[in-house]
Amino acid sequence: MIRSFAFLLILIASNTLTAQSFDRSYLHHDLMISYGLPSADLFQNISSSMLDDKFPDKRYVRDNYSGLGIISLTYRKVSKSEMFFWGGSASYSQTKGDLFNVGSLEGEIKRSFLTVAIEGQYRYQNLKKVQLYSGLGIGYSLGNETLTAPVDSGKQSSSGSINRLAWQINVIGMRLGNNIGGFIELGYGYKGIVNAGLSIQLN
Repeated sequence: MIRSFAFLLILIASNTLTAQSFDRSYLHHDLMISYGLPSADLFQNISSSMLDDKFPDKRYVRDNYSGLGIISLTYRKVSKSEMFFWGGSASYSQTKGDLFNVGSLEGEIKRSFLTVAIEGQYRYQNLKKVQLYSGLGIGYSLGNETLTAPVDSGKQSSSGSINRLAWQINVIGMRLGNNIGGFIELGYGYKGIVNAGLSIQLN
C-alpha cells in the first residue's frame, strides 16, 4: 500500500514537472532580424588582391572609413531539449573610406559584403521571459570593392572581389519576451561586436 502510494506521488510529481517544463517552452522556430555594429571590415584585417596588385609594395592604408552597420536575417531551430538551437543566417554590410598610398590620396574605396553562415547556440538559461545563450557561426562572405579615383587626378579607378571564410563568436546573448521579444548579443565576427534586434518564436 505504501509503495503504491509512493509510486503515485512520484508519477504525479513527474507529470507536474513535465507540464512546468512545457509551460516554459519557447516553441521550436525562431525568426530574427537584427542590426550589428561595427561592420567586420572596420575591425578585421581583410586582405585585398585588387589593392595588392595595384600597389605591389603594399604601403597603402585606409583612413576616414565608416560603415552602415550589418543587417542580418536569422532562422534557428530549437532542439527537443530546448538547450541547443541551430540554423542559418544571411548578413549584409557596406563600408567606405579614403585610400592613401605613400601619403598620396588614391581615391575613395567602397566595399560591400554578403555573408551566408550556419550557426549553433547553447541556451543555458530558459525562464519564462528571459533566455541566455552563447554560440558560434561559420560561413562564407562574398565581397565587392571599388576604388574611385579623384576627379581630374589622371588616376584609374579599379574594382575587385573579396571572397573569404567568415566566422562569428557570440560570447553571450540575452532574449527578453515571450513569442515576440527583443535580443542583444555580444561577440566578434561577421555580425559585429554588438548585435541587437527582434525575435519571433513560433510552433
